[in-house]
Amino acid sequence: MNSTPDPVPSKHSGAFTLIELIVVIVVIAIVAVIALPVSGMVLNSGYRTKCASNLRQVGTAIASYSADHDGYLPGPLWRFQSCWYHDGDYGALGTLLAPYLGLTLDSEIRRADVMVCPAWQKGAPYAEEVLFVANMDVSLGSTTVNPWGDGDLLDAEGETNDNSNAVHAKKIVSLTDAGLSRTWALQDLDSLTPLPNVPKGIATKPVHGDTRNTLYFDFHVEPMRVGTNLTP
Repeated sequence: MNSTPDPVPSKHSGAFTLIELIVVIVVIAIVAVIALPVSGMVLNSGYRTKCASNLRQVGTAIASYSADHDGYLPGPLWRFQSCWYHDGDYGALGTLLAPYLGLTLDSEIRRADVMVCPAWQKGAPYAEEVLFVANMDVSLGSTTVNPWGDGDLLDAEGETNDNSNAVHAKKIVSLTDAGLSRTWALQDLDSLTPLPNVPKGIATKPVHGDTRNTLYFDFHVEPMRVGTNLTP
């Protein structure tokens, strides 16, 4: 009676050889090296997009404020703006725009999340939580005007003895000759921003790499290349 012999076990049954295991590890390492920079770029792109979306909301709020105040921009403002505000914070954009951004406004110090860039937040904490700079030097032919008014001229009660135009915000229409779509209004701030008296203890470099998100006076947002001249 014939009997079928038992099959000879294969040397490759079930288990990886050492060489195969090394090959798998190498392949995984190569994929990781390729994937990590790509995922980083995707994340940074998401940060930039969210930041731009937030800045557009701020622009919409400024436009709504202007419509309710006979065309005047919110002000007077401080040149450098943070995300913190309260009802006694007279030069803060968050204080003036609170009703238009759906923010609670009272004596408690609060953070306006819409004025926080996620890429900026990634680098926190900072000694000074200042995120934006307002354009206070708009060229109109042979003159230069501060469209927001000078918040540094206010006292602790939000009052001033200065009767000059320097303390008063301007109407948006008065900036038309400068080109509203070409004149920046608000921009990301960092230690490399090419303006005088930039505060210490803020983001040390542009949080979006080679660009800074910028709001223009027609309230559109686009990235501005680092190194662009900001003065008129």
